[in-house]
Amino acid sequence: MSLDATIGGASSDSYITVAASDTYHSNHLYATAWTGASTDDKEKALKMATRILDERLSWIGDKHTEAQALRWPRSSVRDKDGYSVATTEIPTDITNATAEFARHLISSDLTAASEGKGIGAIKADKINVKFNAGDRLDVLPEIVREMIGHWGALSTGRGGIGVARVIR
Repeated sequence: MSLDATIGGASSDSYITVAASDTYHSNHLYATAWTGASTDDKEKALKMATRILDERLSWIGDKHTEAQALRWPRSSVRDKDGYSVATTEIPTDITNATAEFARHLISSDLTAASEGKGIGAIKADKINVKFNAGDRLDVLPEIVREMIGHWGALSTGRGGIGVARVIR
């Protein structure tokens, strides 16, 4: 398997390389799942994380070129301090979030439905189950949502309609 993290590339499939992700995780206290994974699994996780981020986020700005495979780099984008982001780069928050999300994906299948999600209460006598519509599985871990919060609006995902702005 080969990962392509070329910025603005026509066949790019990740926002960050395995080597850069290894560097990110070298300073992470809970990196065991990442450091213990094979290079092939790391590449799969980075590709999956990138794909899901691109599917779930309405990124700010405009896609820089029609030919690029991924939704970054983007034009007309400013960072948290108001400075222009060059169309030759992907913000560190996004590359770090991709690495973080990939580690979570290696740790467990976040795309699978979890038992008990959506259940607000269960009563054993004469069985009474109450569902909590607000309790839905979200494949994006909270930390990843916080890392990308400035860079786009998160779609509500499974079963939801519309877009919700991610707030830090």
